[in-house]
Amino acid sequence: MPAVAFDVIGTLFALDVAIDQLAATFPNLSVPSHVAFYLWLWAGLRDYFASSHAGPYVPLMTVLRASLPRTLAVVGYDMSVVKDEDYDAVMASFKRLELAPGMADAVKRLSGLGWEVWGVTNGGKEATIASLGRTGLLEYFGGGKNVQSCDDLQLSKPHPRVYNTWMRTVVHETKKIETFMYINPLSLPPLPFQNFYFIATHAWDLGGAHNNAIRTVFLTTEEKIYIPGVFEKPDVQGDTIEECVEQMVGLERRKSLLWTKGTDAVKLRVTEPL
Repeated sequence: MPAVAFDVIGTLFALDVAIDQLAATFPNLSVPSHVAFYLWLWAGLRDYFASSHAGPYVPLMTVLRASLPRTLAVVGYDMSVVKDEDYDAVMASFKRLELAPGMADAVKRLSGLGWEVWGVTNGGKEATIASLGRTGLLEYFGGGKNVQSCDDLQLSKPHPRVYNTWMRTVVHETKKIETFMYINPLSLPPLPFQNFYFIATHAWDLGGAHNNAIRTVFLTTEEKIYIPGVFEKPDVQGDTIEECVEQMVGLERRKSLLWTKGTDAVKLRVTEPL
């Protein structure tokens, strides 16, 4: 059966609660609250990646807490009225994030079809498990067993080791080595492993997954546009998670691959339905 990993912060869980908390805590922002939030988040992710690449590794939430004053200063907020408790209030809101629209049904549908469902996150493992428990989805993630945190690896996405560690863990846990294989009779360029999917709202995350031959699923709710010429086109793209899941299930039903090298073409068909 296939395995699917959800990015957690901003994909499985929507960021509205944190955006609303930022607006409530800092009411006189010079830009819309969602603009300030994404300026903070995206710059914080940049510094998080840098800490991972350059060393030493610093957890994402630590980076976000440290970089929030910088964001406020950049947008011209009056820093003289800001207290440490204000920063803490915004950070605490990440523990109250709600599932993004349609995610509960999507997880249950894929699990019901026999898919291995995982969360692979730049956030903390315990915080992710707590959020899954609070929203009633923990059982679908192996009771917490199917959560992989970059904090445990001391390495951020989109480093390739994060994705191949997930794949190897799935193979080890399921004892299904065929999940990790594909047929390539002509020694053509690498194909996506048919049974691994990665869902994210971030192109950089899917770029890392693609480079590990994982099928990529782009949900457009955050970044809107999958920037051309930077990352390979995703295998699946949709404006809603329902649309994405429908395409994923369709791919697995067809089990069809087509690729070409020069004048050679191979088409592999498996007709059995799920």
